Amino acid sequence: MKGIGLVLEGGGLRGMYTAGVLDFFLEKNLEFNYAVGVSAGAIYPASYVSKQKKRNFYTQMKYLNDKRYMGLKYLLTTGSYINIDFTYRKMAYELVPFDFHAFMNSKVDFKIGAFNCRTGKTDYFSNEDFLSKEKVLEILIASGSLPFISKEVFIEGEPYLDGGIASPIPIKKSIEDGNCKHVAILTQDTSYEKRPLRYRGMTKIFYRKYPKVASALINRHKVYNESIKILEKLEKSGDVYVIRPDEKLNVARLETDLNKIKELYNLGIKDGEKHYEKLLKWIKK
Repeated sequence: MKGIGLVLEGGGLRGMYTAGVLDFFLEKNLEFNYAVGVSAGAIYPASYVSKQKKRNFYTQMKYLNDKRYMGLKYLLTTGSYINIDFTYRKMAYELVPFDFHAFMNSKVDFKIGAFNCRTGKTDYFSNEDFLSKEKVLEILIASGSLPFISKEVFIEGEPYLDGGIASPIPIKKSIEDGNCKHVAILTQDTSYEKRPLRYRGMTKIFYRKYPKVASALINRHKVYNESIKILEKLEKSGDVYVIRPDEKLNVARLETDLNKIKELYNLGIKDGEKHYEKLLKWIKK
């Protein structure tokens, strides 16, 4: 598997599609030496790295509609719509324990991207940064801190937000790190094209403290659509294998309908199985 990078798109609760695909990979003991993800494309795959099949599914099915998970009251009182202490810490430490030991000792070179609000660039954290349980959570929280509804997360004095702001599909990072081939799991179908951000003026005002956040958000559609074009080019040359939904997903970034989440997860498993034999042949080439 050397030289093949697993590239993971974000997308909030749409990441449950990725969780399904990766759980099928776990069932088949299909493990990549390298993986890079941002936002939900890092949070859900963390359980793939720790080899905890169905952990993401159990978490959402049992707690997604729990009043402690997210809500306007948390946005008003803490600055983040997602209740960080419950959704990340209490979940990982108590309710659905995350295997930190397995994660921190994994042979997978796992890169997690987070957007640096000061520099305007995506910083990638890797295995050497996973020094403690709290540091692992801190990095994942930063990568998944959605703009407008999350406050910045400080890591070693630097302010961070969602890794998908400037690197929605981190294919360039996989290339930069020396991978010649890539397996990309996307959470949007082929018809999707990201549109320009509305209310640009309000965005600049909202992020007047961090003008590079505003600039990145305003240009995010260009970056996303460019990433898709890169994937299309690599797909034609046989250098990337793409797994994504065949049809448009009727699932919001902060979806709360458990039936939709379950269907999405099962679709990921189904598509993982559908692509499995073809993917193995592609890898052997």
